[in-house]
Order: sequence, then C-alpha cells, then structure tokens
Amino acid sequence: MKKIITLVIGFLFISNALFAQYKGVNFDYEKVVFGENQPLPAEAHIMLQGVVKPEIGLIELDILDPKGKENRLPLYTNKWKRSKDNLKNTFLLPINFKLKGSSEYDVNIKYYTAVSTAEKDTLTNILNTYMFTYLEQVIIVNRNTLSLQQNERQIMRSLNGIVYKGLSMFRNRTETDFEGFSDLIKFKLKQISNASLSKGKVLFQKEEKGDAKVAYREKLLSELRSMIRSELKQYMNLEWFKMIDNKYIDNYSTEEGRRTIAIQAGFGGAYLSGNTSNLTIGASPFIGFAFPLSKRASQSKVLNNLSITFGVFLLDFQGANNSVVSGPIFKRPTYVGLSYKIFRFVHFNAGATFLEDSATAGQLSGIGKRVYIRPFIGVSAQVDLWVDFSK
Repeated sequence: MKKIITLVIGFLFISNALFAQYKGVNFDYEKVVFGENQPLPAEAHIMLQGVVKPEIGLIELDILDPKGKENRLPLYTNKWKRSKDNLKNTFLLPINFKLKGSSEYDVNIKYYTAVSTAEKDTLTNILNTYMFTYLEQVIIVNRNTLSLQQNERQIMRSLNGIVYKGLSMFRNRTETDFEGFSDLIKFKLKQISNASLSKGKVLFQKEEKGDAKVAYREKLLSELRSMIRSELKQYMNLEWFKMIDNKYIDNYSTEEGRRTIAIQAGFGGAYLSGNTSNLTIGASPFIGFAFPLSKRASQSKVLNNLSITFGVFLLDFQGANNSVVSGPIFKRPTYVGLSYKIFRFVHFNAGATFLEDSATAGQLSGIGKRVYIRPFIGVSAQVDLWVDFSK
C-alpha cells in the first residue's frame, strides 16, 4: 500500500512539473492581436512578448472579465519594467494566471514613458494647487474663529482622493502605493477647527488687533499647506512613468477547453471519539476528486482556490479498544469536504467522513442507522488530468 501511495504522489508531482511550463504568445501592436489572431492558450502560464519603442519604460497588462469596461477590478495584473541598461526593442511579460478554456476576456495593455524632473515638478504643483483650492472651500473664516464645512475624516479622504485621481495615469518603478496623508495633517485640521483668532494678539503683539487675527489665520493655513506639500513631495521623489498609449482588446477568445478531472491524493486524520485525555484519531492516505467552486476565474482569490472534494481513505481506521472503523459502500471510510490550494498543487482538506463498523461495511440495508459522521482534516497534492472522450 505504501508503494502505491508513493507512486501516486510521485506521479502528481511530475505531472504538475510538466504542466507548469510557459507558452509563448506574441502581441502584434499594429494589428492589436495575439499571434496571427489565434486564441490565447488556456489552462497554462503565458509568456507574452512583443515589440516596444525605446522610449517606453514600463508596460502594464490587465486581464478583465468581459462584462463592460466600467467599475471593474482586473482579474490579473502584471508589469514589465525596462532595466537601466536595456536598450532592446522587445519585452517579455509573464502571465502567471491560467485562463479558462472556451472563454472570453478583455485585455488592456498600457504603455508608459519616463517622467522628467520638470514634468514631475509640474505634476506635484498641480496636485498641490487642487488640494489648496479644495481647502479654501472647506475652511471657513469667521470673525474670531476658523471652522470646517466637513469633519477631519472627510477632508482627509478628499485630499487623498485628489492624489489618487491625479496619479491614476502614472506609475512608479517601485510600485509604492500612496498610503494617504498622515495623522499630523488630521491633527492640524482639528487644531484649525478649534482655533480662536484672538490668540493672534498674543503671537503678533506688534500688529493691530485685526491684522493680528489675519496673521494668525495665515500662520495656521500656511503650516497646513507646508505639511501637505512636504508629505506629497516625499512620495513624488520616486521614479515615475506616465501613460502615453494603451491597447484595449474586447472579448478575446481562449483555446477550446479541455475536459479535465482533478484528482487529489494525500494523508488525513479523522476524530473518532474521546476527549483530550483519551482521544482516538483515525489516520490514513486518501484519494478523491475535486470540483472547483468557481467555474471561471473570479476576482476572489478564495473562490479561485476553493474546491468541493470527495473520495475514500485507502485504509480502515483503528478505533477505541482496537476496533476496526470502516465506511459505507466502498468498505472504506469515505469523505466529503472542501479543499483550499495553499501552494501551487498542494491543498489543505477539511470536511466530514462517513464511518461504520467494519463488520457491516458495504451492506446497503439499514445503512442510515449504522453510518455516523466525524470531522477530518488532511493535506493533499492535486493534478488535473486531461480526459479525451473522442472516438
């Protein structure tokens, strides 16, 4: 039995190693097709290649579900970045996302060129102008106080939104996301909302009463602008690229899907009886089938990695008092559960196993009264085997 299990698991490892190779696909920029307008490979990793102009420093590829162009997150995103000493006119971009067979996807390929220092300074100034104009609208100057038309959290959200939207057509080399302005800005807004302009008479004693209030107001607003300018500058010091072109391909087809059967083989254990002091666990290798919960690639990583699985344990369990615990129908413990892919073809299994005494295993009469259910967990390897039903 151990030899059989070793052979099965070894076969799964070898099969997955063979199926993990990349398939090369060429993108024709002028015709906006892949290869000679052939379908994209299905159920395989793809190495996309194509011609690129010397001024292009970054290419971003998005694969999307073909259900309209608005309000969708990509199913998969990857980037190609030109290294400093790369002067070639070609790019290679791995797509580590297996497309479903007999399906359609939208593909968006975006081209970016480097942003010069002068362009970056101009962009930074534009963002600052937008934010300062917004602040002038929400900070109200009263006779003796300053007040906010919105609360600090709403203003922070709006300031962050201005930066997000302003940089939506830009990418940086390190792929560093803007994490939003710090709490120092929020605290400054709170200080402004609680400020009494009469304090200006103490800070600006040489000024007239009215001028002192104006000076104090400008001091608070200037400090806020300076803090915003400083935090944005720190983020903008990265190496930036701006989008100058994109190719959007609607409803591009994949190869006809192959009929496959997902087989899992692994080792698991089931709780049989007892508590922490006299716990009885049954353990055995198992083999079974798996069916994905998501029929096509979805934006949810959990759904993409989750499957319903059923099968049998290859050995009976040893229960309490050396009793032999078997299962119905196949005369072996059977199971139904869920499996989750934790690494490539390695899955974690959990579910329920159906058990009965070995003396009555396999008998159909009275099966409902004899069979009982216990939880189990296990680890397995999975491979998708191609099944050809053609004559």
